[in-house]
Amino acid sequence: MQNRCIKSIVFLGALWALVWPVHAEIYKWVDKDGTIKYTDTPPPTGAKSLGTLRKKVAPSPTTTVAPDNADNAVKVPAQTNSVAGETDDNTKALEKKKREIEEVEKRNKAEKEAQAKQKQLNCSAARSNYQSYSQGGRIYKTNEKGERIYLGDKELADGAAQAKREIEEYCN
Repeated sequence: MQNRCIKSIVFLGALWALVWPVHAEIYKWVDKDGTIKYTDTPPPTGAKSLGTLRKKVAPSPTTTVAPDNADNAVKVPAQTNSVAGETDDNTKALEKKKREIEEVEKRNKAEKEAQAKQKQLNCSAARSNYQSYSQGGRIYKTNEKGERIYLGDKELADGAAQAKREIEEYCN
């Protein structure tokens, strides 16, 4: 009895292993060397897709069904040929690429706006620093202990020169 059960399980497992690949989609694509490839995984980006084989076909939206009587037969749509399937796949791929390009353009635009805003902030900070250094007076910096350290004439001149370079960099 136990031997029979084990044989049944092994048989069903083998049968399942043989039947499972039948349900998988098979992708046909051309690699960068021009070789046609058949795989069960989608082609890598940049590869030219030639469509899918063993694709589950949904009923066509243009299918019409006549009443089933002796004079009229039920009209059944023919299987989708590979050219139409490829066209659908190409259309979907083009739409996906278009969405990806739009997303990249949107990110680039947002990035450029953020850079322009940061450049404007840097410009106003550089002008403020230049004004502080060039007007003279006592300017100090705070060290890590929290003590004030007043700048001398050389440090003021260096700070004004640095601020002027930053104005040239950020304000033009």
